[in-house]
Amino acid sequence: MTVGVVIVTHNSAHFIAETLESVKRQTQLPDFIAVIDDHSADNTIQIAREQLLSSGIRYVIHPATTEADDLHTRIAQNFMQGVKAAQSNGAEIVVLGDHDDIWHEHRIAQHVKSFEEHPTAVMVAADGVIKSDGESSMEHTAMPATLRSSFPVPVNFNGLRTTQQFSYVLKHSVATGGASAIKPEKFHNFDVPKGWLHDRWWSLAATAHRGLVIDSTPVIDYRITAAQQVGLDTANQQSSKAGWLGGHFKKLPRTIKRIYDLVPLYIASR
Repeated sequence: MTVGVVIVTHNSAHFIAETLESVKRQTQLPDFIAVIDDHSADNTIQIAREQLLSSGIRYVIHPATTEADDLHTRIAQNFMQGVKAAQSNGAEIVVLGDHDDIWHEHRIAQHVKSFEEHPTAVMVAADGVIKSDGESSMEHTAMPATLRSSFPVPVNFNGLRTTQQFSYVLKHSVATGGASAIKPEKFHNFDVPKGWLHDRWWSLAATAHRGLVIDSTPVIDYRITAAQQVGLDTANQQSSKAGWLGGHFKKLPRTIKRIYDLVPLYIASR
């Protein structure tokens, strides 16, 4: 299977070289890399270009085309732009990456293995080891050791009925894009509605169509930094329907829109 990589950057000069080095050290190298840069004011693009020129891997570095003001919408549209660039260059599997994480050398091979073992899968959500830069606000709390500690799933998740999986994923974030891979051509409801993060929407859309696979294998070191705009604290982990609804009631207009967005997925999961 042809593998593409998508990394979205924004003022990533401190991290992007190490991130791309970890991509270049993969036991199974990608066939293509797309970097989408969201108006970096530092030398992110120059560093990325220097890294990729020496890689021998086909690549593009594109400026972000989105004009969205909402942060979640902006991030999602950047990733959609990157996925479409990877698709246009023949990628069947697209591995998603944050601009500051370090990939374990087996990451791509592990995702490919998961897709081979689950032919109907359209998204694989793996685990990651959490690393802090020592300056984030989470330093003052008990920091979880892995992503799965913050994005828990039942041990039998892959064996649950679709309706059970969807009900769980609706109330609990179970995937982070930095440790996930997708098969975009097989995706139902691929386009991310405004106001959603890409990984949250894609995990819901994949689950509704029995296409989400949870992989317990750590595939990245997930870096937590003081400058992080979205991350572990944005995950919605309500344990009940009342809690989920109550948490959204304060933002009623957005909640109504999200319920409207979710209707097709709910129907598909039945």
